[in-house]
Amino acid sequence: MIANLLADHEALIRQLRTDLETCADKYRDIGTNDFLTGLMEKHEKMAWS
Repeated sequence: MIANLLADHEALIRQLRTDLETCADKYRDIGTNDFLTGLMEKHEKMAWS
């Protein structure tokens, strides 16, 4: 079960990194980029724990 949770967090982190690039490069939306960065940091912290 723990391995599945870790895999899910890692999948979310990968998707958020892609979304961060899209927000910054395509839409130039710094506010959403900051919000997604916060989400990514939370998932990274959970993956490290």
